[in-house]
Amino acid sequence: MKRIAAHIVSIILIPLIAPAYLFWIILFFFPGLTHIHNTNDKLLAILYILLATTLLPFIVVFVLYKQKKIRTLTLDNKEDRVIPQIFSCFIYAAVCLFLVYTEGATNALTLSMIAVSVSVIGLTIITPSWKISTHACGAWGMFAILWELQTRYPNPEFAILYYIILFLTITVCMARLYLKVHTPMQVLAGSIMGAVIGFSLFHFFLA
Repeated sequence: MKRIAAHIVSIILIPLIAPAYLFWIILFFFPGLTHIHNTNDKLLAILYILLATTLLPFIVVFVLYKQKKIRTLTLDNKEDRVIPQIFSCFIYAAVCLFLVYTEGATNALTLSMIAVSVSVIGLTIITPSWKISTHACGAWGMFAILWELQTRYPNPEFAILYYIILFLTITVCMARLYLKVHTPMQVLAGSIMGAVIGFSLFHFFLA
């Protein structure tokens, strides 16, 4: 039962979904930070980011798995992560450039995508040598961004979800340790990396 719960939490906070989560929260809980105000436009933006940053990378992983270029769909081995991460770097960079052009460099949506992209690039550089935790990096990076937003622009309606995300962030780190896919140092390093990148970008550059 514990193992199933650990897998479920790992799926809920899979790093590929982090951009979509951030877009959804920013657009609906902190709408004043973006230029997108129509509900349909918000939903379209979330759909587009989900397709670009979640579906496309997953398709690449699935194709590589079918061609036996990687051993598992969950990328448990660090060797399997390199090609998917390199692809993600390119697609995330393209999304960043698009957002800079349409929303501006210091917009919350743009900064959230830049934070994710910088994290992915860092993970891609480190991964061939060391299996740093992408789950911990993504989870704490997202929470650091949300902490900065909720601290600077308190929203009572977001409070419950905020603490749920904090709970899941801590839980996913414990889950990765329980599943023995990472060492404590790998989880700690990923957590620090994600939190520093997310906090720094939003603390110093958010307009």
